[in-house]
Amino acid sequence: MRNHYRKRYASCLSVLLVLLCAFSTAAASFDASGEGRNETDEHSLFQVSTLDALSLGLYQGVYSISRLKEHGDFGLGTFEGIDGEMTVVDRHFYHFRSDGTLTEEGNTTKVPFAVLTEFKPQLRFTVRGKSLDQMGKYIDQFLPSPNFFYAIRIHGLFTHLTTRAIPKLFPPYPPLTEAVQQEIIFPYENVEGQIAAFRCPAFVKGLNQVGYHYHFISDDKTIGGHCLDFVTGPVTVEVEILRENSVWLPDTPAFRNAPLPVSQ
Repeated sequence: MRNHYRKRYASCLSVLLVLLCAFSTAAASFDASGEGRNETDEHSLFQVSTLDALSLGLYQGVYSISRLKEHGDFGLGTFEGIDGEMTVVDRHFYHFRSDGTLTEEGNTTKVPFAVLTEFKPQLRFTVRGKSLDQMGKYIDQFLPSPNFFYAIRIHGLFTHLTTRAIPKLFPPYPPLTEAVQQEIIFPYENVEGQIAAFRCPAFVKGLNQVGYHYHFISDDKTIGGHCLDFVTGPVTVEVEILRENSVWLPDTPAFRNAPLPVSQ
């Protein structure tokens, strides 16, 4: 009798294991297809307005930082009037101004343009001695496709770093090509910190910056800005693959009547 129950138990256990394996295989196949996933599980990019709109001089603040925090903890952008550069790390929104000061912005501040994600890196590697141009080419070797979006964090020592910030402008706003001519350049040597960056595919030209876009924040939170150039010491690079891109468009007279897209 005891042997009989043992045989029945072993038989039931075998059937259960087969069913579990089949369910796991089906679930893995279903997940790999990208169907049936909860949207909150996706690695996604959220942005406010478009690069073309910014290039036309649409610098009015339209989206508050309190709302931006609902969409990500890592990113970059700018402030009303192109007042300096925004770098977002760990859900802190840092403001680097053209006078070289860096502060953290409060929830009520509104921005004209921003790009964010909930940073969940999937790739990680170390490298040293790379310039800004070399870094992009080096990272490209690790990416599965040029047609996805990527969020990138580069943390460590920068032996050379050049950033910029544009002084705050007031209406009527000039186009971005004229605003950039007023940029203030900040050269630094041997600073430790991190770069918040995004790489966007070529087919979003006008929507976002194609290729790499780097913003810097020092570990001691005194230095920041849009990166014009850098050379790294030893740094750690983390990459998140983003396959969703959500764009929030301003409902303002300036945006409604903007001649988009901007012809090149």
